[in-house]
Amino acid sequence: MVTKYPVFVLCGRDEKKRELIRLLDPDDKYKTKALLPFLGKRIVDWQIEEIRKSPYTGEIFLLGISKEMANFDFPVHYVPIPTISTFSEKLKAGLDYVRSLEMDEELFVVSSSDTPGISVEPINQFFEEVEKYKDYDFIQSVVPDDVTRKVFPNHKRVVAKFKDAHVYPGELYAMSASGISEKLDLIDEIGGGRRKIKKNKRSKQTGVLAPILLLVLRHPRTWIRIILFLMGQLKLKGGEKILEIFSKAKVKAVIINDAGFGMDIDLREDYDKVKKYVSQVKKIPYTEGVS
Repeated sequence: MVTKYPVFVLCGRDEKKRELIRLLDPDDKYKTKALLPFLGKRIVDWQIEEIRKSPYTGEIFLLGISKEMANFDFPVHYVPIPTISTFSEKLKAGLDYVRSLEMDEELFVVSSSDTPGISVEPINQFFEEVEKYKDYDFIQSVVPDDVTRKVFPNHKRVVAKFKDAHVYPGELYAMSASGISEKLDLIDEIGGGRRKIKKNKRSKQTGVLAPILLLVLRHPRTWIRIILFLMGQLKLKGGEKILEIFSKAKVKAVIINDAGFGMDIDLREDYDKVKKYVSQVKKIPYTEGVS
């Protein structure tokens, strides 16, 4: 019997990143990037449609939009939380909402809403990996850089260069209920750490490590691994170990070899690149601009 997992879809927005979104939405017509038009649909529609095709998908919980903002013709849960909320606030609200329904789920798959090039095949692959590690607290998908560059040769994703794999975070990850409820401070600290380092001050390696660099001095056991990473000698498993030491939780990275699984829309040029990709894959005529 196939296990079905609840899926949190993060649909809100971060006010600090709003400047990028205004390039696509200068008149502020849309409350969040998830609702921007994209080849005749909203960006979020492409993602949810593919997630719903998976036999592993259980109930879907939308965090950051209301029914008044975006109605769907299939069952979804609208988790009551302001559109502008921190990452940890969204996760906590999702967990609290699930518990209010008296659901005893212990592992949640989390998705953003701005990766319209995602498809059901790699989604299923990720769920199958989750099945192997369902006793872990955090399972992060990662996409190989070389796979992505074949499709998006000039992508701007920040790549972690491990000795055995050059990867960047993929679209889906999974978190345990205890990981969500007990690690909120760490989630916020890591999530906000990268923003404290200005983009023009980041190297390729510090861009990857920025969310955790501020934590290193507190954890002497990580120093040697950080040095190995900066030297290009740390393996992916060593990266998992660093996160396990920081979080005191079980962490696993799973590789998904699909370019569309990792390309979200954070920059103006990303919108156009991903739009052309989806138009080719789905055989939909490409249109200029936000449409």
